[in-house]
Amino acid sequence: LGLAVAFGAVPLVLVSATLLVWFLAQWFLFQLRIRLTLGRVQLTRTLHTSRGDVTTLWARQRVEVTVAISSSGLLGVPYVIVSERLPSLARYLDGVLRLEGALGEEPMALVYTLECPAAGRLRFEGVKLEVADFQGFFASSSFLHVPLEVRVLPPLVVESTQAPFVKQHNVLPLLGTHRHARPGSSSELLDLRDYLSGDPPKTIAWKVSARRDRLITRVFESEVPIRCTLFVDTSNAVRVGAVGATALCRLVEIAAGVAQANESERDLTGLCLFGETGVEAQLRPARGARHMLHLLDLLTSVANRLPHSPRASVQALLPFAYGLAQDVYPDWLHGDANYIPAWLPYWAPRPFWTMPWLPKTWWRWFMDSSIFPPFPFVRSLRRIGMFLSWTYHRDYRWRKQLAAILAVRYALGPGGLAMLLEDDLACADYLQRFLAEHQIAVPVPLYDDAGRYLFAAPRKTNVLASALLKAVLHGKDNELFVLCVDVLELADQLGPLERAVCLAKAKHHQVIVVCPWPAGVNAPTHRAAEPRREKLRLDDMHGLLQRFATKELHAAFASLQRAFGRLGVPVICAAERESVNLILDRMRRLRVQERGVR
Repeated sequence: LGLAVAFGAVPLVLVSATLLVWFLAQWFLFQLRIRLTLGRVQLTRTLHTSRGDVTTLWARQRVEVTVAISSSGLLGVPYVIVSERLPSLARYLDGVLRLEGALGEEPMALVYTLECPAAGRLRFEGVKLEVADFQGFFASSSFLHVPLEVRVLPPLVVESTQAPFVKQHNVLPLLGTHRHARPGSSSELLDLRDYLSGDPPKTIAWKVSARRDRLITRVFESEVPIRCTLFVDTSNAVRVGAVGATALCRLVEIAAGVAQANESERDLTGLCLFGETGVEAQLRPARGARHMLHLLDLLTSVANRLPHSPRASVQALLPFAYGLAQDVYPDWLHGDANYIPAWLPYWAPRPFWTMPWLPKTWWRWFMDSSIFPPFPFVRSLRRIGMFLSWTYHRDYRWRKQLAAILAVRYALGPGGLAMLLEDDLACADYLQRFLAEHQIAVPVPLYDDAGRYLFAAPRKTNVLASALLKAVLHGKDNELFVLCVDVLELADQLGPLERAVCLAKAKHHQVIVVCPWPAGVNAPTHRAAEPRREKLRLDDMHGLLQRFATKELHAAFASLQRAFGRLGVPVICAAERESVNLILDRMRRLRVQERGVR
C-alpha cells in the first residue's frame, strides 16, 4: 500500500481489490448454487403415444418422450444446459435433445420423438447438466442418473398375405379358409364332397344333393387346433452386431409374427429358448391372452442381448467402459472418490507373471529364456520401454479406476480390485457385463488365429436335439416345430439334431429350420451382379474380404439345405421377407391334412 501511495496507484489497487473480492464472491455464490440446487434436482420422464401415457412400447411405434427437470433448492441456477442421453435401442426422429435456460421451480421440458426398430429393453440413463455463471468464469458438469427401463414388445403386424385363412366374423368365407381346416365333428362346415359308402346319413346335404342329382355329404371342421412350438436360439452367435440389428432381433420378430397369427386362429403356440449350455425358458403350447403376453415377455427379455466373448481383450474394452463411466458416472471418477497418483504405474507396476504375452515363437523363446546372457538384457530393456510409455500409463490408470468401480458395483469383496488388475479373464468378463447392462455394443473377435469360429458352440446341437425329443415325447397331435437356430458353422456336427428331426418326421410332425443371417450380407436367394474383373488395389481389400465372407456363408447355407433336404425339412433364411409366410404355409398344410387325432 505504501508503494501504491508513493507511485500514485491507489485507485488501481482499490479497483483490483474490488474485482478480486467480487470474483471470490461470485465463486462462492456459484459453489453455493451447485450445493443447494443440483442436489435437489428432480427428473420426470413420460412416454406418450396415441393411446396416452404408456409404460410399455411396441417396436416400430412412434413415441413422444417428455423430460421435465426442476429443482426445489433455495437458490436457482441462472444458466444450465440440459442434454439428453439417447438410448442405444432408440432411433431419433425429431424434437429437442438439448435445452438451455435457468433451472428453478419452473420445470424445463425436453420433448422429442423416437422409434425403436426392434424389440428389447429401452434403457434411459438420465440427463447431463452443464452449469455456468452469467460471466462464464465458472462451469461445472454433472450427470443426473435416473435410470428407467421400458419394455419394447415385438411388432404385432400381420399382413394380409401372412394369414389368408383367417375367418372373418359374419362373413361367409371361401372354401378352405376356415380356422381349423381339417375334418372333424364340429358344427363348422369345412367342405362338400360326394357321398361314400359308410358315411352317416345325418351328414347328407339334402338340398345340395337335390340340385346336383346325387348324394352330397357335408364335411365339418375339427375341434382340435394345430400346435406349433418355436425353438429360438439365444446363443452368442446370434447376438453379434449393433443393438437392435442383430440376428436375434430378427428371430424374435419372426417368432412373434408366427405367435400372433396362431393366436388369431386360436392355435396353440409354444416357445423354447436355448443357448450353448442348456434350455433357458420353455412354454408348453397354449393359447389365450395371458399366454400370449407371457410369450412376448420372454422374447422381449432376450431380444437385445449382447455377445459375451471369452477372447475379448481388456485393452479393446477399456476405452468403451471408461467412456461410459465418464458420461454416466462422472462422480465415480472424481479425485475425491477414485484417485490414482501419477507415479503409481511406475512405482508399483503390474507383475510380469500376470501379463499375457503373444504366442511364443522360436525367437521369443530364446529372448525370454535365461540360457543366453544377451537375451534377458534385451527383454528387460523392452519391458522398461513399455513401462515408460504414455499408453501403458493411461491404460493402467483407466483399469485401476474401472476396477474400483466394478469391485464396488458387483460386491467383489476386499480382493476384488487386485483380482481385476491382475486377472485379464476376470477383468474382461466384468467389463463386458458392465457394458451389456448399459447396452453398449463393442467389437468382439469372431475368429481365432487358426481361423476357427469362436461362437460355434458344438454343444448347442445336443441341447436343441434334447429339447426337440422332449417336445416330441409330450406331443399329442401332428405339430409344427420351427427351429430358429444358427448352425452354419456346425455342418459336420449335425448328427444328434438330424436323428431328432428324423424321429419327429416319423411321428408325422412337420419341421422347418430358420437360419439366422447377419445384417448387411446378401441373402442366398439374392443374386448380385458379378463385379467387373479389374486389377486388385489395396483400398479394395475390404470389399474383397466381404465378398469372400459372403461366398463362404452362401456355401454353408447350401450345405445346410442339402443336409436337411435329405430328411424332407425345408431350410429358409431369416433375412427373407417371406419367412413368416413360409412358416404359416406349413401350418396351413397341417390344417388340410386329412388325418385324425392320434
